[in-house]
Amino acid sequence: SLSPRLDHLLNSWLEKARLAGVAAGIVRDQSLAWSAGYGFADIESRRRPDNLTISRIASVTKTFTALAILQLRDDGLLTLEDPLVLHIPEFSAAGQRAGRLEDVTVRRMLTHRAGLTTEPPLPGWETLDFPSMTAILDAMPQVEVVIKQDSAFKYSNFAFALLGEVVARLSGRPYVEYVRENILGPLGMTLTGFDLTPEMKLHFATPYRASEHEDYPRAAPYAHINGMAAAGQLHSNVRDLAKWVSFQFRTDGGDRDSKKGQVLDGTSLEEMHRPVYIEPDWSAGQALGWRVTRVGDRVFHGHGGGIHGFASQVSFNKPSKTGVIVLANLWPATAAAHIATDLLQLVLDADAEAARTAPKQGPAAPEEVPAALALYLGSYRAEAGIPAAIEYRGGALRFVNPDPAGYTLHAPAVLETTGRPDVL
Repeated sequence: SLSPRLDHLLNSWLEKARLAGVAAGIVRDQSLAWSAGYGFADIESRRRPDNLTISRIASVTKTFTALAILQLRDDGLLTLEDPLVLHIPEFSAAGQRAGRLEDVTVRRMLTHRAGLTTEPPLPGWETLDFPSMTAILDAMPQVEVVIKQDSAFKYSNFAFALLGEVVARLSGRPYVEYVRENILGPLGMTLTGFDLTPEMKLHFATPYRASEHEDYPRAAPYAHINGMAAAGQLHSNVRDLAKWVSFQFRTDGGDRDSKKGQVLDGTSLEEMHRPVYIEPDWSAGQALGWRVTRVGDRVFHGHGGGIHGFASQVSFNKPSKTGVIVLANLWPATAAAHIATDLLQLVLDADAEAARTAPKQGPAAPEEVPAALALYLGSYRAEAGIPAAIEYRGGALRFVNPDPAGYTLHAPAVLETTGRPDVL
């Protein structure tokens, strides 16, 4: 059992990062396979966290906003290349220190490459009095595009707040209502929301901020971020976020069908995970709403969040359909992201070890090539001089690249017969 190793890892991080409490979970495909709580959801009462404990998940909200944008794109209400000013004309009043206003597109906003500032030019984090969307739009003459588009990754809460307004305008309903009805509800995320319901308050963890010179943390304030909601206002727990992670593995789930919990076409979900930008050393990249990180030979998708009293991280590995959720009730803290990576590595390393030590079975008896398919086997060369081959492997006719390290015009594929003797 992995449980003792998981306990050791979490307790070590709890002590090292001086966290108040942590709720964590491991997702295997469509189920929450393991969850546990460490430390305290409330220190004074000694209440322990569990998979129902509610935390603010902060910027993990951005992944929900990104999905809402993809839904609207699939509904034909926008394209990812649309300039923001097309949907929010008020943006035309912004200034241009670098780049161009018309190059602030939906896709670049989703990937933090639009050149916008991190925050709108209004008080918020310092005063705990966050602006409404009306105030943000009124402040557009003070806004500037500060770096040229695509020149660098520049994280922007401001961009995602404006994407929330795009969702509201194109859907004809408030952003929070749209997300609740089109994402949270269909996925069965009943204890996830932008505001605390009475039931959520029963499970809400006490928020803490780190004390610099002592172990005992101080209570952190609670501030609604108002017009910035699409960038980081959601509350959730391990149980509900496990459903969010499980959904990420349904790229073969077919067409969008909210009644079945498929809130985005499988092909669009796959597109959402595909890196749009890759760092020069290929160590990381940015997909539509998700950060993509290479750890050794593994690739992890993820997003973290931090807000007064809370730190969060949701990460997953698509090939293994394994994901993790880490929710801590202390901020500032960077430990959540490190814990998530360590959890994923521990689980996947255990999988690899189990595969190495499993009894080896001999190969299945080879199948004879059906006579009707034998004539297709052989080496081919495309007109441009690119080699290809058709082979019969594992009971199927396959189109393969005979030189895996070389260039190919075609993706590997399984070929199916058409009933015609001259066409596969």
